[in-house]
Amino acid sequence: MSNTYKMSDLNSEVMRLRRQVSKQLDAARHNEQIHNRFQAIELALLSAQNFSEIAAYLQGAFMETQNLGAVSLVMLDVDDEISSALCSVNGRQECPPGMMLTHDSLQVEFLQMIGHFPFLSRYDADEHQWLFKDVKDKDGSIVILPFIRREKLIGCLALFSRDSGRYQSGAATEFLQRLAAVTAICVENCLNYERLRRLGMTDALTGLANRRELEKWMNIEISRSLRESLPLTCLYLDVDYFKKVNDQYGHDIGDQVLRKVAVVMLAAVRTGDVVARYGGEEFVVILPGITGLIAIETAERVRCAVADTRIEIKGQSPLKVSVSVGLASFIPKSGSIGDSGEIAEQLLISADHALMNAKKQGRNRVVVAN
Repeated sequence: MSNTYKMSDLNSEVMRLRRQVSKQLDAARHNEQIHNRFQAIELALLSAQNFSEIAAYLQGAFMETQNLGAVSLVMLDVDDEISSALCSVNGRQECPPGMMLTHDSLQVEFLQMIGHFPFLSRYDADEHQWLFKDVKDKDGSIVILPFIRREKLIGCLALFSRDSGRYQSGAATEFLQRLAAVTAICVENCLNYERLRRLGMTDALTGLANRRELEKWMNIEISRSLRESLPLTCLYLDVDYFKKVNDQYGHDIGDQVLRKVAVVMLAAVRTGDVVARYGGEEFVVILPGITGLIAIETAERVRCAVADTRIEIKGQSPLKVSVSVGLASFIPKSGSIGDSGEIAEQLLISADHALMNAKKQGRNRVVVAN
């Protein structure tokens, strides 16, 4: 009897240990699956090279695999640095879908109040809809993951679930905190990349496109003109008597003049027109899709805007400057082909010759190439 009893106890203990081991194995497999899923998310985010790729992943594979109703990548842009980094020199690049920039004081204050840790809550449309503009649901739950870099809030990742019990206050997990940290690093890396990219394509003094960037956009626009049979106009501008400005007022004032002229020109043309500093006091403007009287009117608008500008000089009367403008147009025939580089070079030469004629005729005027 004694041996039978002991054998029964031993078998029970073995069965209990087997069940315990089985549970532990199941838990280990479950944890491994979670780890693998998160590792896949990390790798996808870390492989993104720009904001568009981050936003595309969050709006696509991430939102689908996490069964989310909406995802928003929100960046604080109090000084417009990020919006500048996202825009190409000719102003065409836009904030990618799923990403939003804010410098609204109430929205910034709301995010700052969250602090450094994930914020989980029932969804309140009155308070949270600005984070999820496409969400029409009245119920759900959200988590806001703040991006903290060097003790500074730079933005957040906001997740919306239609399950009102999924994200509950006080239930922040290690997964969410790590997701916030990884995404913040990726966002900062992309921002640094965009800064370097813009440094390589902008003129340091004026912030306009530099000569290399101008050449790139001229090739792009001429290729489009050939493909779609659209006209293209080039303005070649030169600040009149700029050497005298430098000689009389000094190079600091000369630099101030160039910066002011750049600002005025940008304001006088369309978003999408390319404005570049070609070198020294010379500028080039590319006007896609227009020619004839409209192009001349644009050139005159730029010239008049500069002529109406006053540069304040401490202790002296405001300085007035003007520009001479040479205008040349490229009008492709239907189905025509050509080398965009050669066409760009010839267009610049024609506009330059017209500029020389404008100077010979007394400056502060627009002359159209023959």
